[in-house]
Amino acid sequence: MTPPIARCLAMILAIPIMAGMFSFASAWVFYHDDRERSHSTMVGTLMIELPEGRGQGTAILVDECGILTNFHAVFGPWYVTALRVPSRAHPGTFTLTEALGPDGRPRSARAIPVIWGDYLGPERQLRRPHEDWAYLVLDQCLGREYGHFWLRDLGLDEPAGVVDGMVAFGYSSGRQMIDPTCSVHAVRGAGDQPSWHHDCALRAGDSGGPIAKRGSQTVVALGAGAVADPADPGCASGGVLARWTARCANLAVPLTQEIIDQVKAAFIATGVQRALLALGYDAGPLGAIDEPRASAAIREVQQEMGWPATGAPTPGLLKILLLRLKLLVS
Repeated sequence: MTPPIARCLAMILAIPIMAGMFSFASAWVFYHDDRERSHSTMVGTLMIELPEGRGQGTAILVDECGILTNFHAVFGPWYVTALRVPSRAHPGTFTLTEALGPDGRPRSARAIPVIWGDYLGPERQLRRPHEDWAYLVLDQCLGREYGHFWLRDLGLDEPAGVVDGMVAFGYSSGRQMIDPTCSVHAVRGAGDQPSWHHDCALRAGDSGGPIAKRGSQTVVALGAGAVADPADPGCASGGVLARWTARCANLAVPLTQEIIDQVKAAFIATGVQRALLALGYDAGPLGAIDEPRASAAIREVQQEMGWPATGAPTPGLLKILLLRLKLLVS
């Protein structure tokens, strides 16, 4: 079969699936639906327009100017990314529904994808659920005004037992809701990679929502979807089951130290880029931290300061640039 024909057939086969492409989590498997109305100003909705259609997920502020959510909430499920490689070409709109501006409307900002979990084509979401994450930079630093969550690696590396005391946020009902009492359980996925099962309420629109330690602003995972074995009547019906199984569970993306380090590095890089743009340097479009113009602008300012021209964004460089901006406007 020639490549053009294969591509055409793939497109045709994908069309009926794409109509429901943003049904991120159609139903929960393990649950007790005791959700309550929530009013956190650090949790918002992410609306995104893709060639295949519009979708909505949940996202959270994780620093002054950035948000975290699911990969599939930003780029679509595996059958979409199998046809179109993920890129920064389609920004979204992040809205803090519980934070009103002077005009009485919810605060919103443009959200540009910066970094995301490893993309491996059509089997990415099926075989690598631990990579279902994405970090986006905002054109307005809403986290400076409303605060942000802290990220933590809970370190559940072995399926030793259930950890209680979790809460989960989401927008499946069209408004911000919280499951005030849920639990997580570590499992081993393909390639011995960590994954989590949980019993937090999770439906379409909740994807990317935080699973946090109760009574804190510490996020340990992102709600992502469900694994439901159609051969299991209790699982397929979405009933309350007595225990987690490998083929019948709600899924979460645990925030490993590797993910947290990547998010922190992206925060520094986008902060440096934002400051350079404000100071008049040509640092490329916001969010494109791996573009040659970004590193060229960094080398230029490093040479001006007599530093080694490495082109690498660092916390020290960010502090110097922010100080220059402060002096410029004072």
